[in-house]
Amino acid sequence: MSKKEKNILNNLIELDKSISMTLSLSASKNSPLGHLRPHMKTLEYSCHGVFWISGSIICLWFSNTLQREAFFFNLILALFLDIIFVALLKAALQRKRPSNNKGEDMFLTFSIDKMSCPSGHTSRAVLLTYLLIASTPEWYLLHPILILWCFCTSISRIMLGRHYVGDVLLGVILGYIEYLIMDNVWAGPDTTDWYLNIFRDSNSVLDDL
Repeated sequence: MSKKEKNILNNLIELDKSISMTLSLSASKNSPLGHLRPHMKTLEYSCHGVFWISGSIICLWFSNTLQREAFFFNLILALFLDIIFVALLKAALQRKRPSNNKGEDMFLTFSIDKMSCPSGHTSRAVLLTYLLIASTPEWYLLHPILILWCFCTSISRIMLGRHYVGDVLLGVILGYIEYLIMDNVWAGPDTTDWYLNIFRDSNSVLDDL
C-alpha cells in the first residue's frame, strides 16, 4: 500500500471514529439519550448468539415434523457460520472497540469480543432477518417487524458505543453474504433427517454399551 493510500485509509478511519462518537448518544447514563440505554440493551440481548443458538437447539429437539427439524437445523448451522466468520474477521482486523464503550456490562463475552470489527450483532440480525423472511412467506405481515428489529438492533450498536459505523456496515455486508451461502447449502428435510440420524444412532450405540 502506497503512502497516499495509507493516508486516505487513515483519514477514513478517523472520520469513522468521529461520526461514531457523535452518534453514540446512549453510551452512558449521562449521554444525551442515556435514558434509552436500557432499551438499547434489550435489543442487544434480543440478538445475542447464546439465546438464539440455545433456543434453536431446544426447538430442534422438540420439533415434530421434518420441515421444522430442517428449519432449525439450518438455523443452527447459520448461527455457527456467523460466529466463525465474525471471529476470524475480528482476529484479522484487530480493531479495538470505541473508547466510550462500557465493556463491563456486556453480557457473556469472550476474549475475541474485545475487538470491534465487524459487529457480530449486526451480521446476526441481518442473517436472521433474511433467513426468517425467506422461510416464512406466509407470515408476510410480520416481516416489517423483523426488518424494523434488524434496523434498530444495528443502529443500537453505534448508539451504545459498542461499535463504529464502519463495523456495523461491514456487519450488514457479512450478514448478507452469510445468507447467500446458507441459501446455496440449505439442507432439505431428507438431508437434515440423514444428518440427525447420525447423532441418534450414535446415542443408541452408547446406550448399548
